[in-house]
Amino acid sequence: MWKKFNFFRSFLLSREQERKIRFAPTKITINDSVLDIRKAEPKDIAALVVLEKSLYQGQTPWTMSVFQTELTKVNALYIVVAHSNILLAVIGIRFNRSEAHITILMVDSAWQKLGLGTYLMNLAIDIAKNKKCKELSLEVRADNLAAQNLYQKLGFVVTFIWPNYYQDSHQNGLNMVLKLTDD
Repeated sequence: MWKKFNFFRSFLLSREQERKIRFAPTKITINDSVLDIRKAEPKDIAALVVLEKSLYQGQTPWTMSVFQTELTKVNALYIVVAHSNILLAVIGIRFNRSEAHITILMVDSAWQKLGLGTYLMNLAIDIAKNKKCKELSLEVRADNLAAQNLYQKLGFVVTFIWPNYYQDSHQNGLNMVLKLTDD
């Protein structure tokens, strides 16, 4: 019986790994700095929490356990940007049938306004298109005008408002969607 279980277990595990989203590491150069773009790993979680605390004035909307859960989902892809093993940015994308959703986008404040957020968003758009997704969505704070401008430049439009979506600040959230196909 155990042999049969192990056979089916290995079959099921290989099927699950087939569903996992692959991403080939790459490098980009910004301001003469070579940056590593790679899939996030569990070893990155502590640095992700530190990055989040720096961007959210000490608050951490995502805890270590949330990051651990997200990084293990088979329908999600988290990509980090690092320079000399220092984490600078992250983007998370979750896939559900023909739709993709940006779950998180963070760029270290010292690296903002250098094109890194735009690069990651374009990367997410390309990945969603390659996976044959019809649309890509995200939520953004109603008071985050810089992020809204970036998303609008990329073609995202506001579809509705989530009242009090960000409970920590009682801010509304804007749901934004980018159509990836003509359907």
